[in-house]
Amino acid sequence: MQTRLFADDLPLKPFDVNCALAELVMDAPLAVRKPRQVISVVIGRLDATLSAWLGLSAAADNLSDWAGGARRFAREQGRISRSEFKLLEALEVFGIALPARGYALDLGAAPGGWTHVLRARGMYVTAIDPAALDSRLLSDSGVRYRRLTTESYLRTASDTFDLIVNDMRMDARDSARLMCAYAPLLRLEGMAIMTLKLPEVKRSVALESALSILADSYQVVRARQLFHNRSEITLQLGRR
Repeated sequence: MQTRLFADDLPLKPFDVNCALAELVMDAPLAVRKPRQVISVVIGRLDATLSAWLGLSAAADNLSDWAGGARRFAREQGRISRSEFKLLEALEVFGIALPARGYALDLGAAPGGWTHVLRARGMYVTAIDPAALDSRLLSDSGVRYRRLTTESYLRTASDTFDLIVNDMRMDARDSARLMCAYAPLLRLEGMAIMTLKLPEVKRSVALESALSILADSYQVVRARQLFHNRSEITLQLGRR
């Protein structure tokens, strides 16, 4: 159920509408996490007349299959940083199955949110950042921490990886150039996940320029502006 109310004087909330309609639905199990169909309700005023619109659609045809329209991850204990939500959402929205016991490279890893997510999914992670990682990751034998800049690490790097991730706070075009420099370290069948930080003005120009730079080394598999990083574009990339 997804309900939107566009009238301030209504004596009810979306939850009230959802509950009332749920009692009328027969032989349809409730599946909040993986729904197949979505009942959408909009209540508001049309020419001063209070009206309601009801719709039924396949979850795959909606921008979001979550009630409320946006996927929010629980603030579970043990989280290292809020950035974890961005990677969790990307993995879910893009339908990415990470290779268990695969090897990942996390560029600009500190304090370690993305490394934490990848370790929770069984990947071995090389974390690169001159800043400190969370102490919980330092004691994890599945994390290899290199306290270096990404440029310094690249000069001596020889390993290859199944996955390269990049959530660094830098201009989108500079981030794209960095990813191209790291492309030889990505196995041909591997993938990369990165975020592009967009400026407040001329965002489309910066985005198009960054995508043009990436095209030399990668193909864009998926691109999406996700709820947990609304000022960024998240990309799933494959090697060319």
